[in-house]
Amino acid sequence: MSVSRDQLVGLDSSEFLDNFRRNIEEFDSARLPQEPLSKESLQKLVDLGLYLPAIPRSYGGRESHREMCEIIEIMSERNLPMGMYTMIVTVLFLRNVASSGDDVLKKEVFDDFLHNPVIGGLAFTEPSSGSNLARMQTTYHDDGDTYRITGTKHWQAFSEQADWWIVCAKHPERKEFAYFAHKRSDGGFVTTEVYDSLGLKNLGYGLNTLDLRVPRHYRLTKTRESLGDAAEILCGSRFSKAAMGSGFLRRLSTEALRHVTTRAIGDGTLHDIDYVRYKVDRIKQNYVVCNALYRQLMLAEDYYTDLENSMFASLATKVLASELMLESAIDYQQLCGGEGYRKDAPDNIAACALLDARVYTVFDGTNDLLCQHLANLFLRQFRQSGLRSPLEYVGRFGYLEDAFFHITDINLSHIIDAPSQDKTVILGRILSRIYGIGMLEKASRSAAPNTRLAVDEADFPKAIAVLKNEIISLVNEYELAGKLAGAPCTPAADARAGAVADAKAGVRQ
Repeated sequence: MSVSRDQLVGLDSSEFLDNFRRNIEEFDSARLPQEPLSKESLQKLVDLGLYLPAIPRSYGGRESHREMCEIIEIMSERNLPMGMYTMIVTVLFLRNVASSGDDVLKKEVFDDFLHNPVIGGLAFTEPSSGSNLARMQTTYHDDGDTYRITGTKHWQAFSEQADWWIVCAKHPERKEFAYFAHKRSDGGFVTTEVYDSLGLKNLGYGLNTLDLRVPRHYRLTKTRESLGDAAEILCGSRFSKAAMGSGFLRRLSTEALRHVTTRAIGDGTLHDIDYVRYKVDRIKQNYVVCNALYRQLMLAEDYYTDLENSMFASLATKVLASELMLESAIDYQQLCGGEGYRKDAPDNIAACALLDARVYTVFDGTNDLLCQHLANLFLRQFRQSGLRSPLEYVGRFGYLEDAFFHITDINLSHIIDAPSQDKTVILGRILSRIYGIGMLEKASRSAAPNTRLAVDEADFPKAIAVLKNEIISLVNEYELAGKLAGAPCTPAADARAGAVADAKAGVRQ
């Protein structure tokens, strides 16, 4: 049944989402060609309300953080690249126009996205700067009634397809960065090379040269110093990995179980093999973790607010969700055997699932880099707290406190010294797992937001056990890094016991 845009805006949330979910079968990753989406296909999604949650009510949209989350999660279960597609347009483009755009710009953009099959992208990354945006060479100049922006960008999703862009450029003389909307039809944004990426082929990446004349009212009102606004923008993208991971891993968990219970081996099935059941259960527990991360995003964060103060949580979410997605995709492909390496296999999506999931640990900042940032955020605040024990600080740190009593038997005392860069990266991974345990504990104490997100209560302690085991392995890796570098080892049973006693005493005061 066709529903008009005005009717879509008037539906309650459950009706709106149910209508969307029922009508996206053709976008399933087993059916949709792995190539940029046609305008005809995108129009179908626009007509279903794909963009409505990201558009303010005053401009004809639904203005709903929770629905933005749900649309991304629903799309990711059906087709992971389409989940990323949805996130880029809504969280990275439309969200920032809504929060920082001039009123005239907002009207022009939102009218276009309400009615037409248009795409908005983000142009930050450059060939010469990689993850270090401060080294970007794209500059802007005040040129009377316009700004002139010149430079080169690459790895932009929708490089050839996007109708609108948000472009980051720096002042040629001051360490000042600015953000501009640009309409492709105004000219100057030219794709000179299309990249043949391993995965996410629906998104169309490439190399672009820019020589833009941008109206003054197209400049977004971003006022943080240096790249503070870029960091806040990317918080939204990094948080969204919880939604993508939840949808993607729900599908992998379901399909892995179906595969092993129907694949005949002798007189039984693959499911009769103990290690196969273990791997299937690991995929399931990874889903339970991402489900908890997703609940936190949906219920405690808000895309319609400034996310700067949620930096730690967004980094931990991106690191943990993306690594669980990749681990599960590898296990799923292994369970599918030879057929898992076959593109367009009739009974599984393992080949494309692995290639699509692989990039998530790289894009939005590589996980190694983000882990270092995550650890530095924690260490700086821990040292400012004046506390003696990092475990004690975990028990008082808002995003980690729910994990405290699950990790009191793990020695974290030796992270208080200034760690080397390799240890800092490992510490970031440890912290992401502690964050995951905290979110699992929090989720276990409350009802699921809807029946689709409900999990068996017995799975929460299992998922916590999985992450706790990973923390122990990472602590051992932390110590191994010191051995390989020739540094003395730190663990001692009495130090561990003392750290736990100090931490418990500190939290209970």
